[in-house]
Amino acid sequence: MSLVNFSIPHHLSEAVAADGVSIAYEDIGCGEPLMLLHGLTESSESWHEAGYVEQFLQRERRLILVDCRGHGRSGKPHDPAAYSGRRRAGDIIAVLDHAGIRRAALMGHSMGGLIALAAAAYHADRVSALIVNGAHPFAEDLTPLRAALEENFEAWLAFVKQLAPDLSPDSCRRIRGNDLTAVQASLARDRPDFSAAFAGLGIPVLAISGTLDPLCDAARKFAELAGGEFLPLVGKNHATAFLDVEAIGPIVDEFLGCVGTRNKGRGG
Repeated sequence: MSLVNFSIPHHLSEAVAADGVSIAYEDIGCGEPLMLLHGLTESSESWHEAGYVEQFLQRERRLILVDCRGHGRSGKPHDPAAYSGRRRAGDIIAVLDHAGIRRAALMGHSMGGLIALAAAAYHADRVSALIVNGAHPFAEDLTPLRAALEENFEAWLAFVKQLAPDLSPDSCRRIRGNDLTAVQASLARDRPDFSAAFAGLGIPVLAISGTLDPLCDAARKFAELAGGEFLPLVGKNHATAFLDVEAIGPIVDEFLGCVGTRNKGRGG
């Protein structure tokens, strides 16, 4: 796991969403803000462990690492209604407001990518760019995920280890440490299609997917719909596409550099 250099400005903070749920986040470094949103049953620690934090800090970015509701140090409501796209989008705005950030680039993996998409759909004026890995805004049946989490986290761990056989002990610890009822509540409703929001939205988009991920075609379709870029990671699946930081990091950095240049050219 990459360690945080505490000589760099670093704050553990907590915002409160409109419905009263606490949203914990880390605020690390200085520069253009980039918010990182983790996948299902993970936490913000996953970005440290994979090496993203170390790499992006070297590029002088201000990183906002969020524990999404239902996970990590954030609140864990048991009501499925608490996990709607609108409420999750509101969590992002609550964190941005608490951190004093007007607009930020959002980068999310899987569930985190979906939350980033929801934030852009509901609050486009607060999002400067979108990087989503293994996520899309089309309808999705969550029955397989519900089945894997029906009784405990062991079946889920077995499912994840099929994709990432070298899953770290720390990741296993984070998964087992979740609140099962909260995670089940977050999956109680299938994901609706909100893709129409991205036709002509104008936010720069980088969609990423492993070519072995069943969601790859949907990610490519989303990139085309949003007029964005698509990065296929050959031979990677839903899990290993996140872990491929050596391939993803430089491309994300170049993408955000282009976004920054474009925004300066527009005077904002």
